[in-house]
Amino acid sequence: MTVDFLMQTIVAGIMASYVLLTLAMWGYRIGLPRLDFASAMVSLTYGPSFEGKEQPYWAGMLVVYFNGVFFTLLYATFVSQYLPGIPLMKGAIWGVTLWFISGIFLYLYFRGKDFSCHISIRWPGWLT
Repeated sequence: MTVDFLMQTIVAGIMASYVLLTLAMWGYRIGLPRLDFASAMVSLTYGPSFEGKEQPYWAGMLVVYFNGVFFTLLYATFVSQYLPGIPLMKGAIWGVTLWFISGIFLYLYFRGKDFSCHISIRWPGWLT
């Protein structure tokens, strides 16, 4: 793995995370629920504070970007060689797989409830 490949992959992961966060926040403009992934991630990673303070929003953003870079590196170095089709189809298969796994995780973890960051995982939330 060359440094150029690593840097391109990291930049692609950061850009993909930014697009994900932007589209998730803008979903309510077209009638879909607004998804705030940064609040969800900070709720999952930090939990409630002992002092009663709010969790740092920047930490949730950092977790989202780290996830984006991690899954981009995983796809570019390992997964893409095992997926069939052209690169566009490989990326679509990987994206749908991640969407499905994260949806199942959220449903099983939260049992279909809305949680503190106001993200709905019911029907319109899945579409967003």
